[in-house]
Amino acid sequence: MIQTTQLTIGGLGLPGHHHISLGPRHPSAAGLIRIDIASAHSTIRSAHVSTGYAHRAAEKLFEVRDYRSAIMLADRHDWWSAFSGELLVTLTVEEAMRLSPAVRSVPLRTLLAELFRLHSHMGFLSHLADDRLSDSLWDWIERLRQALLAWSGNRIHPMLVRIGGLSADAPEGWLDALTPLLDDASRLAQALRTRLAATKRFSGLATIGREMCLAYGLSGPIGRACGLNLDRRASGYLAYDSLYRAAALRKAGDAEARFEVLLDELDASIEMIQAARRLVDETPGDVAVRLARRLKVPEGDHAGEVEAPWGIASCLLVSRGGQTPWRLGLRTPSLANLSALEQALVGVPLDSLADAIASIGYTASDADK
Repeated sequence: MIQTTQLTIGGLGLPGHHHISLGPRHPSAAGLIRIDIASAHSTIRSAHVSTGYAHRAAEKLFEVRDYRSAIMLADRHDWWSAFSGELLVTLTVEEAMRLSPAVRSVPLRTLLAELFRLHSHMGFLSHLADDRLSDSLWDWIERLRQALLAWSGNRIHPMLVRIGGLSADAPEGWLDALTPLLDDASRLAQALRTRLAATKRFSGLATIGREMCLAYGLSGPIGRACGLNLDRRASGYLAYDSLYRAAALRKAGDAEARFEVLLDELDASIEMIQAARRLVDETPGDVAVRLARRLKVPEGDHAGEVEAPWGIASCLLVSRGGQTPWRLGLRTPSLANLSALEQALVGVPLDSLADAIASIGYTASDADK
């Protein structure tokens, strides 16, 4: 007998819906996602994911913002990796203008991109932590946010990127203060890896193969968990031509493999941050170039891409040569991941639903732009 159930994830709390929680501070906690499932014999037969509860209208707001303001708006989508949004728009504008940023800003941008990858991955890996480990993990995340506050004045939305560089250099001693933070991140990664190895509940769960990745436009850790490597960092943008460290690919494509990729990428990001620190020390100078007060982008269609924590994020900018974009559209990994979630959940036992969802990362506002 087929049974139909309506579920909400996180804080939406719709009347008549069952509520799924992945933890009070997990990135899903903001809610704004609904799943209608049909099940038989305690196994999911079909699923329909509904988004659209945030209605951010960001792409229309871009049209009435000048390019400097658009950067600040772009970091409001994936709040677990806000830096990815502002970096994506900035790199697209710089490419359109054929503008080279200040040399010192390039390794600093790379370092920040990897710090926010750590921030994002730690948040999603919190699903693996027990109570004791959870306290240590969230304490680490708060310490990272306080470090960002000391540099930018903001804990989560850095708003540091500017066209041509950064708004400010790292404060004196800031880079050296990262050492204990990175050491603790390594210890947390090992503890989480031990927790994952001690359970088999993720093995074989919600398998996503190469063909499904290509059909839904999946990339990032989900793709790398089934052997599909589309990592844009390997192309060498920012300072990745000399700093990039690839994490090992997995083949199984299940929830266990996805969590293993996230853990491996913690170690790879830590190595890249350490290498970026050395490169910053070897690169003196300013972190921004002086530009005209009224910034204009050449007429035409311009595109850019970055490797966000959960996959490829891209931007299409259409300019008429003025101070505001005619169109500015974002392609985010969260929407692709949620689209694939419907198929990935088929065959999942109902009592494993939370585990399956936790292994396929998204943030609601990144999907509902």
